[in-house]
Amino acid sequence: MDVNVNHGRALLRKAILTLPFVWVILSVFNDVSFVHSTILGIVLGLISYFLGDLMILPRMGNTSATVGDFFLTLIVIWGGLNLFGYDEAFGESLLTAIVITIAEYFFHLWMERTQLSGPRHVRQS
Repeated sequence: MDVNVNHGRALLRKAILTLPFVWVILSVFNDVSFVHSTILGIVLGLISYFLGDLMILPRMGNTSATVGDFFLTLIVIWGGLNLFGYDEAFGESLLTAIVITIAEYFFHLWMERTQLSGPRHVRQS
């Protein structure tokens, strides 16, 4: 993990980028409660930030991190909706995953350019 990452700024940008999509797709168009969609959005944001943005993105690049975010979003949203008692939630989950994946691609570009571009520490043998 890079010591130059401003986690507060990155998490705020991620929340601003993803939560509105989760709210609109789930709460406005699919009658998921605002509380449930907010919980799912926060859980998704935290997991994808620490797993995808800080672990996968610096090591494997934007494409791998974006593909991982698609599957992570699909699983978290679909599983979460089922846990909250929303049956037949796959369509909503798939649409949310597609939209969030597109947004994540651009978030990764920003992360690579501004947060992960600091000096790399190289081990000397």
